[in-house]
Amino acid sequence: MRSRSFLTLSACALLAACAGTPDPGQDPTGSWIGALVTDQGTCPTERTSTLRIHGREILFTPADGSQVLHGTYTPDSHHYHAELAITDLNHHPTAVVFNGYPVGQAIGGTFGSPSCRAHITMTRH
Repeated sequence: MRSRSFLTLSACALLAACAGTPDPGQDPTGSWIGALVTDQGTCPTERTSTLRIHGREILFTPADGSQVLHGTYTPDSHHYHAELAITDLNHHPTAVVFNGYPVGQAIGGTFGSPSCRAHITMTRH
């Protein structure tokens, strides 16, 4: 009976903690992590990716690698956009792009590069 009470108390504490978490549609500030899921091509799925929103700055790091996409956050926009201008193997300019949006208590999004199309769901870290 004692372990049952402990489990009930733990569950209540967890739910209370979650209830106090700001909705990303109202306050997306912070770090968000998740794994890219490949839709097409070859995507960086070996490690988690990180989205950071601080003030008006948005940074997205696919697979926590060396590429960092930059963007500007506009309060109440419910859209998180970051990109990185690159040159492809044929020396043509192109971009790596992240587009995100609030999904319940998470941030969902899409990631695209010349060789990859992926989606992602990230939770606050």
